[in-house]
Amino acid sequence: MFSLLLVLISASQSNLNQLSVDNTSNLQKVNFNTTTLYKPIESNIISPSLSLAESLYNQNDYFNAITEFERYLFYNPDASNKQEIKYKLALSYFYCQETLKTERILQELSSEEGRISQQAQWYLVQMYLNTKKHFKAKLELNDLLIRDNNQNKAEIYRALGYIALQEQDPKTALEYFMLAQDSWLINKTNNLIRLPKKNISLAQLLSTLVPGSGEMYCGRYVWGILSFLVNSVTIYGTIYSFKHKQYLDASLIFSIFFTRFYNGSRNNARDFAIEFNTKIYQKALREIEKVFELDKISKY
Repeated sequence: MFSLLLVLISASQSNLNQLSVDNTSNLQKVNFNTTTLYKPIESNIISPSLSLAESLYNQNDYFNAITEFERYLFYNPDASNKQEIKYKLALSYFYCQETLKTERILQELSSEEGRISQQAQWYLVQMYLNTKKHFKAKLELNDLLIRDNNQNKAEIYRALGYIALQEQDPKTALEYFMLAQDSWLINKTNNLIRLPKKNISLAQLLSTLVPGSGEMYCGRYVWGILSFLVNSVTIYGTIYSFKHKQYLDASLIFSIFFTRFYNGSRNNARDFAIEFNTKIYQKALREIEKVFELDKISKY
Protein backbone atom coordinates (compact mmCIF):
# COMPACT_ATOMS: atom_id res chain seq x y z
CA MET A 1 0.00 0.00 0.00
CA PHE A 2 2.82 2.33 0.87
CA SER A 3 4.62 1.42 -2.38
CA LEU A 4 1.49 2.25 -4.39
CA LEU A 5 1.31 5.66 -2.67
CA LEU A 6 4.93 6.42 -3.62
CA VAL A 7 4.25 5.53 -7.24
CA LEU A 8 1.21 7.89 -7.37
CA ILE A 9 3.16 10.77 -5.79
CA SER A 10 6.00 10.25 -8.24
CA ALA A 11 3.65 10.31 -11.22
CA SER A 12 1.89 13.43 -9.93
CA GLN A 13 5.26 15.23 -9.52
CA SER A 14 6.23 14.26 -13.05
CA ASN A 15 2.97 15.77 -14.43
CA LEU A 16 3.54 19.00 -12.51
CA ASN A 17 7.07 19.32 -13.88
CA GLN A 18 5.83 18.72 -17.42
CA LEU A 19 3.09 21.35 -16.94
CA SER A 20 5.66 23.84 -15.68
CA VAL A 21 7.86 23.22 -18.71
CA ASP A 22 4.88 23.63 -21.04
CA ASN A 23 3.81 26.89 -19.33
CA THR A 24 7.34 28.27 -19.51
CA SER A 25 7.52 27.40 -23.20
CA ASN A 26 4.15 29.09 -23.82
CA LEU A 27 5.24 32.19 -21.89
CA GLN A 28 8.40 32.46 -23.93
CA LYS A 29 6.33 32.15 -27.10
CA VAL A 30 3.96 34.91 -25.93
CA ASN A 31 6.83 37.18 -24.99
CA PHE A 32 8.44 36.67 -28.40
CA ASN A 33 5.20 37.40 -30.20
CA THR A 34 4.70 40.56 -28.10
CA THR A 35 8.17 41.80 -29.01
CA THR A 36 7.47 41.20 -32.66
CA LEU A 37 4.11 43.00 -32.42
CA TYR A 38 5.65 46.23 -31.07
CA LYS A 39 8.74 46.25 -33.26
CA PRO A 40 9.06 49.76 -34.94
CA ILE A 41 8.07 49.79 -38.61
CA GLU A 42 10.71 51.38 -40.85
CA SER A 43 9.51 54.44 -42.88
CA ASN A 44 9.28 53.80 -46.59
CA ILE A 45 8.11 57.25 -47.86
CA ILE A 46 8.87 57.79 -51.53
CA SER A 47 9.83 61.37 -52.50
CA PRO A 48 7.50 62.94 -55.03
CA SER A 49 8.40 62.58 -58.67
CA LEU A 50 10.01 65.55 -60.39
CA SER A 51 8.54 64.44 -63.69
CA LEU A 52 5.04 65.44 -62.55
CA ALA A 53 6.21 68.95 -61.66
CA GLU A 54 8.04 69.25 -64.98
CA SER A 55 4.96 68.08 -66.87
CA LEU A 56 2.71 70.61 -65.13
CA TYR A 57 5.24 73.37 -65.78
CA ASN A 58 5.49 72.52 -69.48
CA GLN A 59 1.69 72.49 -69.71
CA ASN A 60 1.63 76.02 -68.21
CA ASP A 61 -0.23 74.72 -65.15
CA TYR A 62 1.92 76.88 -62.91
CA PHE A 63 -0.35 76.82 -59.88
CA ASN A 64 -0.07 73.05 -59.46
CA ALA A 65 3.54 73.06 -60.64
CA ILE A 66 4.39 75.27 -57.65
CA THR A 67 2.98 72.65 -55.27
CA GLU A 68 4.97 69.82 -56.86
CA PHE A 69 8.21 71.80 -57.07
CA GLU A 70 7.88 72.82 -53.42
CA ARG A 71 7.14 69.21 -52.43
CA TYR A 72 10.15 67.90 -54.33
CA LEU A 73 12.50 70.48 -52.76
CA PHE A 74 11.13 69.64 -49.30
CA TYR A 75 11.95 65.93 -49.68
CA ASN A 76 15.17 66.56 -51.64
CA PRO A 77 16.84 69.59 -50.05
CA ASP A 78 20.26 68.55 -51.38
CA ALA A 79 19.21 67.68 -54.92
CA SER A 80 21.95 68.21 -57.51
CA ASN A 81 19.52 70.11 -59.76
CA LYS A 82 18.22 72.31 -56.96
CA GLN A 83 19.09 75.58 -58.72
CA GLU A 84 17.20 74.64 -61.89
CA ILE A 85 14.14 73.61 -59.87
CA LYS A 86 14.16 76.82 -57.82
CA TYR A 87 14.47 78.84 -61.02
CA LYS A 88 11.40 77.15 -62.51
CA LEU A 89 9.61 77.60 -59.20
CA ALA A 90 10.37 81.35 -59.32
CA LEU A 91 9.03 81.61 -62.86
CA SER A 92 5.93 79.67 -61.85
CA TYR A 93 5.29 82.16 -59.06
CA PHE A 94 5.85 85.00 -61.55
CA TYR A 95 3.26 83.62 -63.97
CA CYS A 96 0.86 83.32 -61.02
CA GLN A 97 1.50 87.02 -60.28
CA GLU A 98 3.23 86.28 -56.99
CA THR A 99 5.93 88.89 -57.61
CA LEU A 100 7.20 89.10 -54.03
CA LYS A 101 7.85 85.35 -53.86
CA THR A 102 9.40 85.47 -57.32
CA GLU A 103 11.74 88.25 -56.25
CA ARG A 104 12.71 86.43 -53.05
CA ILE A 105 13.67 83.19 -54.85
CA LEU A 106 15.51 85.01 -57.65
CA GLN A 107 17.48 87.01 -55.08
CA GLU A 108 18.44 83.77 -53.32
CA LEU A 109 19.60 82.26 -56.62
CA SER A 110 21.49 85.37 -57.69
CA SER A 111 23.55 85.25 -54.49
CA GLU A 112 24.84 81.79 -55.43
CA GLU A 113 27.33 80.70 -58.09
CA GLY A 114 26.77 79.17 -61.51
CA ARG A 115 24.98 79.74 -64.79
CA ILE A 116 21.51 79.62 -63.23
CA SER A 117 22.56 82.29 -60.76
CA GLN A 118 23.34 84.80 -63.50
CA GLN A 119 20.24 83.82 -65.44
CA ALA A 120 18.13 84.44 -62.35
CA GLN A 121 19.78 87.82 -61.88
CA TRP A 122 19.02 88.80 -65.49
CA TYR A 123 15.37 87.86 -64.98
CA LEU A 124 15.36 89.93 -61.81
CA VAL A 125 16.66 92.89 -63.82
CA GLN A 126 13.87 92.42 -66.36
CA MET A 127 11.27 92.35 -63.57
CA TYR A 128 12.58 95.61 -62.13
CA LEU A 129 12.60 97.26 -65.55
CA ASN A 130 9.02 96.18 -66.26
CA THR A 131 7.91 97.71 -62.97
CA LYS A 132 10.03 100.89 -63.43
CA LYS A 133 12.23 100.04 -60.44
CA HIS A 134 15.30 101.47 -62.16
CA PHE A 135 17.40 101.87 -59.04
CA LYS A 136 17.11 98.18 -58.14
CA ALA A 137 17.76 97.20 -61.76
CA LYS A 138 20.97 99.25 -61.78
CA LEU A 139 22.17 97.59 -58.57
CA GLU A 140 21.72 94.13 -60.09
CA LEU A 141 23.35 95.16 -63.37
CA ASN A 142 26.38 96.61 -61.62
CA ASP A 143 26.70 93.40 -59.62
CA LEU A 144 26.54 91.42 -62.86
CA LEU A 145 29.19 93.71 -64.31
CA ILE A 146 31.55 92.68 -61.52
CA ARG A 147 30.75 88.95 -61.70
CA ASP A 148 30.44 88.52 -65.46
CA ASN A 149 34.13 88.14 -66.43
CA ASN A 150 33.71 90.10 -69.70
CA GLN A 151 31.36 87.54 -71.27
CA ASN A 152 28.22 89.66 -71.44
CA LYS A 153 29.48 93.12 -70.52
CA ALA A 154 28.21 94.62 -73.78
CA GLU A 155 24.68 93.50 -72.92
CA ILE A 156 25.02 94.90 -69.41
CA TYR A 157 26.19 98.26 -70.77
CA ARG A 158 23.28 98.28 -73.21
CA ALA A 159 20.86 97.61 -70.33
CA LEU A 160 22.36 100.41 -68.25
CA GLY A 161 22.10 102.70 -71.28
CA TYR A 162 18.47 101.70 -71.69
CA ILE A 163 17.75 102.72 -68.09
CA ALA A 164 19.49 106.06 -68.65
CA LEU A 165 17.26 106.66 -71.69
CA GLN A 166 14.17 105.87 -69.61
CA GLU A 167 15.36 108.39 -67.02
CA GLN A 168 15.73 111.00 -69.81
CA ASP A 169 19.50 111.14 -69.44
CA PRO A 170 20.70 110.54 -73.02
CA LYS A 171 24.26 111.75 -72.31
CA THR A 172 24.82 109.03 -69.72
CA ALA A 173 23.14 106.53 -72.05
CA LEU A 174 25.58 107.53 -74.79
CA GLU A 175 28.53 106.76 -72.52
CA TYR A 176 27.20 103.26 -71.83
CA PHE A 177 26.49 102.60 -75.51
CA MET A 178 30.03 103.68 -76.35
CA LEU A 179 31.34 101.15 -73.81
CA ALA A 180 29.11 98.54 -75.46
CA GLN A 181 30.52 99.62 -78.87
CA ASP A 182 27.03 99.64 -80.37
CA SER A 183 27.27 102.04 -83.34
CA TRP A 184 23.53 101.97 -84.09
CA LEU A 185 22.57 103.00 -80.56
CA ILE A 186 25.33 105.60 -80.48
CA ASN A 187 23.94 107.27 -83.61
CA LYS A 188 20.35 107.14 -82.37
CA THR A 189 21.31 108.57 -78.98
CA ASN A 190 23.27 111.38 -80.62
CA ASN A 191 20.15 112.23 -82.61
CA LEU A 192 18.19 112.19 -79.37
CA ILE A 193 20.61 114.66 -77.79
CA ARG A 194 20.39 116.98 -80.81
CA LEU A 195 16.59 117.17 -80.77
CA PRO A 196 15.23 120.74 -81.23
CA LYS A 197 14.09 121.19 -77.65
CA LYS A 198 12.59 124.32 -76.14
CA ASN A 199 14.61 126.23 -73.57
CA ILE A 200 12.54 126.23 -70.37
CA SER A 201 14.27 129.27 -68.87
CA LEU A 202 13.87 131.25 -72.09
CA ALA A 203 10.16 130.42 -72.28
CA GLN A 204 9.64 131.75 -68.75
CA LEU A 205 11.70 134.86 -69.45
CA LEU A 206 9.66 135.71 -72.56
CA SER A 207 6.38 135.45 -70.66
CA THR A 208 7.89 137.53 -67.88
CA LEU A 209 8.65 140.34 -70.33
CA VAL A 210 5.53 139.96 -72.50
CA PRO A 211 2.79 137.69 -71.15
CA GLY A 212 1.81 135.10 -73.75
CA SER A 213 5.06 135.24 -75.73
CA GLY A 214 6.52 132.24 -73.86
CA GLU A 215 3.49 130.11 -74.77
CA MET A 216 3.79 131.13 -78.42
CA TYR A 217 7.52 130.26 -78.33
CA CYS A 218 6.46 126.72 -77.33
CA GLY A 219 4.02 126.52 -80.24
CA ARG A 220 0.87 127.15 -78.18
CA TYR A 221 -0.34 130.18 -80.13
CA VAL A 222 -3.97 130.19 -78.96
CA TRP A 223 -2.89 130.09 -75.33
CA GLY A 224 -0.35 132.84 -76.02
CA ILE A 225 -2.89 135.16 -77.64
CA LEU A 226 -5.45 134.60 -74.89
CA SER A 227 -2.85 135.17 -72.21
CA PHE A 228 -1.71 138.40 -73.87
CA LEU A 229 -5.28 139.72 -74.18
CA VAL A 230 -6.29 138.82 -70.60
CA ASN A 231 -3.17 140.37 -69.13
CA SER A 232 -3.61 143.46 -71.31
CA VAL A 233 -7.18 143.90 -70.07
CA THR A 234 -6.15 143.59 -66.41
CA ILE A 235 -3.31 146.06 -66.91
CA TYR A 236 -5.67 148.51 -68.61
CA GLY A 237 -8.24 148.08 -65.83
CA THR A 238 -5.63 148.73 -63.18
CA ILE A 239 -4.34 151.86 -64.88
CA TYR A 240 -7.85 153.13 -65.66
CA SER A 241 -9.02 152.68 -62.05
CA PHE A 242 -5.88 154.33 -60.70
CA LYS A 243 -6.29 157.37 -63.00
CA HIS A 244 -9.85 157.84 -61.87
CA LYS A 245 -8.72 157.60 -58.26
CA GLN A 246 -10.52 154.31 -57.75
CA TYR A 247 -7.64 153.02 -55.72
CA LEU A 248 -9.52 150.13 -54.15
CA ASP A 249 -10.65 148.85 -57.56
CA ALA A 250 -7.15 149.32 -58.94
CA SER A 251 -5.59 147.34 -56.08
CA LEU A 252 -8.17 144.56 -56.34
CA ILE A 253 -7.76 144.22 -60.10
CA PHE A 254 -3.99 144.23 -59.80
CA SER A 255 -3.68 141.86 -56.82
CA ILE A 256 -6.41 139.38 -57.78
CA PHE A 257 -6.58 139.34 -61.57
CA PHE A 258 -3.36 140.73 -63.00
CA THR A 259 -1.05 138.87 -60.58
CA ARG A 260 -2.90 135.61 -61.16
CA PHE A 261 -2.91 135.80 -64.97
CA TYR A 262 0.63 137.15 -65.16
CA ASN A 263 2.07 134.34 -63.01
CA GLY A 264 -0.17 131.88 -64.85
CA SER A 265 1.40 132.92 -68.15
CA ARG A 266 4.91 132.30 -66.78
CA ASN A 267 3.92 128.92 -65.36
CA ASN A 268 2.19 127.93 -68.59
CA ALA A 269 5.31 128.83 -70.58
CA ARG A 270 7.41 126.56 -68.35
CA ASP A 271 4.91 123.67 -68.46
CA PHE A 272 4.46 123.91 -72.24
CA ALA A 273 8.23 123.84 -72.76
CA ILE A 274 8.56 120.71 -70.60
CA GLU A 275 5.62 119.10 -72.37
CA PHE A 276 7.08 119.89 -75.80
CA ASN A 277 10.48 118.42 -74.87
CA THR A 278 8.90 115.31 -73.32
CA LYS A 279 6.75 114.62 -76.38
CA ILE A 280 9.55 114.80 -78.93
CA TYR A 281 11.83 112.81 -76.62
CA GLN A 282 9.28 110.03 -76.11
CA LYS A 283 8.58 109.91 -79.85
CA ALA A 284 12.28 109.48 -80.63
CA LEU A 285 12.67 106.98 -77.79
CA ARG A 286 9.83 104.80 -79.13
CA GLU A 287 11.67 104.57 -82.45
CA ILE A 288 14.73 103.28 -80.61
CA GLU A 289 12.70 100.83 -78.52
CA LYS A 290 11.20 99.24 -81.62
CA VAL A 291 14.63 97.92 -82.53
CA PHE A 292 16.47 97.96 -79.25
CA GLU A 293 15.08 95.63 -76.59
CA LEU A 294 16.74 93.89 -73.71
CA ASP A 295 17.20 90.18 -74.14
CA LYS A 296 14.06 88.51 -72.88
CA ILE A 297 14.53 85.65 -70.46
CA SER A 298 12.65 82.66 -71.81
CA LYS A 299 11.43 79.79 -69.67
CA TYR A 300 14.45 77.68 -68.69
